[in-house]
Amino acid sequence: MSVAPAGSTKDRLLAAATELFAERGFHATTARDIAARAGVNLAAGHYHYGSKQDLYIEVLRRQFVEIRAELARRGARPPAANLDRLTRQELAQLLRARAKVMLDLLIGPPPGLHGTLMQREMCDPSAALPVIVAELIQPLQRETQSIIAQLAPGLPRRDVERCAFSIIGQALFYRFAMPAVLRLWEAPGYSPGLAEELAGHITEFSLGGLERVSALRPPRRRAPGALHRAAR
Repeated sequence: MSVAPAGSTKDRLLAAATELFAERGFHATTARDIAARAGVNLAAGHYHYGSKQDLYIEVLRRQFVEIRAELARRGARPPAANLDRLTRQELAQLLRARAKVMLDLLIGPPPGLHGTLMQREMCDPSAALPVIVAELIQPLQRETQSIIAQLAPGLPRRDVERCAFSIIGQALFYRFAMPAVLRLWEAPGYSPGLAEELAGHITEFSLGGLERVSALRPPRRRAPGALHRAAR
């Protein structure tokens, strides 16, 4: 059991809840467990956060804020405007920066709580899943798709979405399959420089995959008016 952190009762409850939800998942954690870990009485949890689900959502939202702030701080978010003015090299660098931030947060070292919380939620979804999808997954997915759409102009929306899933999935693999990967590598843990190496690999592998997917798609037909304008 962790020692209850110093600070306000509200902060201690949030810290304790974050630890326990990561260790056990939402369903296996009780409000009484959280209060005990925080070193407060059960009524304090209800006073500050309401239900266990409300506290869980607050834990997740704090994680979301940290992730978005880290992406912005490290230049890994697409610009709000003029994304189409970036060169292919700049787009590739942006994709690599996003992969690096994701891997740093997921595998560290040490592995971040965000990855553990998401792994628990995906294995045993709670009623908070719609919040996770709407406030974290969809925004990150849309940003990644916007980069892909610039790297592969004309690629159908369905393919853009799937390519984004594939890129994100490569980073998630090294967190979700970490015990098996470490056993395969006969390593006690991920090395400090691994995230940088993997970010480069994922980017180059994904750029090659985008080219292949684009090449397999037939050229999009122009509208008759567009053909006439192009001839002028």
